[in-house]
Amino acid sequence: EPEGFPTADYLVLNEAEVTLPRFLSDLAAGRPERVYTAHEFADVRQTPVPLWELADLKRYAAMNVQYSRGCPFNCEFCNVTALFGHVPRVKTAAQIIAELDSLYALGWRGNVFFVDDNLIGNKRHLKEELLPALRAWRARDRGIRFQTEVSINLADDEELTRELVEAGFDTVFVGIETPDDQSLAECGKVQNRRRDLAASVRRLQRAGLQVQGGFIVGFDADTPTIFQRQIEFIQRTGIVTAMVGLLQAPRGTRLYQRLAREGRILDDITGDNTDGSLNFVPRMDREQLLAGYRRILQEIYAPHAYYERIRTFLREYQPAPGKYHITRAEVVAFLRSLYRLGLREAGRLQYWKLFFWTLLRRPRLFPVAITLSIYGVHFRRVARRATAG
Repeated sequence: EPEGFPTADYLVLNEAEVTLPRFLSDLAAGRPERVYTAHEFADVRQTPVPLWELADLKRYAAMNVQYSRGCPFNCEFCNVTALFGHVPRVKTAAQIIAELDSLYALGWRGNVFFVDDNLIGNKRHLKEELLPALRAWRARDRGIRFQTEVSINLADDEELTRELVEAGFDTVFVGIETPDDQSLAECGKVQNRRRDLAASVRRLQRAGLQVQGGFIVGFDADTPTIFQRQIEFIQRTGIVTAMVGLLQAPRGTRLYQRLAREGRILDDITGDNTDGSLNFVPRMDREQLLAGYRRILQEIYAPHAYYERIRTFLREYQPAPGKYHITRAEVVAFLRSLYRLGLREAGRLQYWKLFFWTLLRRPRLFPVAITLSIYGVHFRRVARRATAG
């Protein structure tokens, strides 16, 4: 929304492959316009390899690549299809391998996140081209693991799940949103409906994928029971990284259009769905909704619940065969955790319980347990900030 940024000299919007060359050409000619937009979608098969050498890779925990844009689904609150369309556009396997080769040549050995909004949107191309190429690329024991975002219907495709794990994926972010079927129907999340969501999560965990989950409260169909139901679902499924936010209505979404027709839009979104702001009038009492949201964060990220959730996950998780490559940075982080988590923090008793439980019960997963314990420091910081109001 250009009108929301009056102090910006130039606004280069939509996909950069389309609008950035126009801006740079006009700028070089001394006649740049203020706003550049496009109605057509970019041909991502022409997207160049990023100039990774311009970044200080030592300052990053993970590097990002993108294979596809667009999503076949049409969730009411999501603006992905408005931005990128319903038909996923994919890069060639050769493009992705070139991006990974470039990163590897610069010394990158950490995780790589495929930032696609739904990696499995084009299953045929994924199965036939990208995953075989990734398996071949990793055949030389490069030590790099992949993470991505998928829809929950991945759990229905055992073959694809296995191929993702064999290609090096060990973590998937899934938009669970809510265990309430009425709320799922309201927002058009058809892929999540009429299924046992907890069983789908466990199926992915047992196949070798850690499931990170996105959750939302504030749907019109939500009742005051939704807060406890969300807590119970998150704890029961062992979704350690549970990103819970308040419903937001971005411009361009079907949700925004519906709420605007109903006269319920208050403002534009802030872009942070954990800051306690609502840009629309909810059906539930606003203060009750905010209090319930804060309660979810306080409970799921309290040390006892958080460490218990790690154990629940580790009981189910069956990682792919292979060595776990431990970096120097991870060794340093482990030693720091012994002091900070094991001696200083309020949850130190739970830390040591998990520490020895994992060594005795799931020793191969000890690095995973420590990593998730360290993540908890960040999650508790976010939860404290979100619940401060």
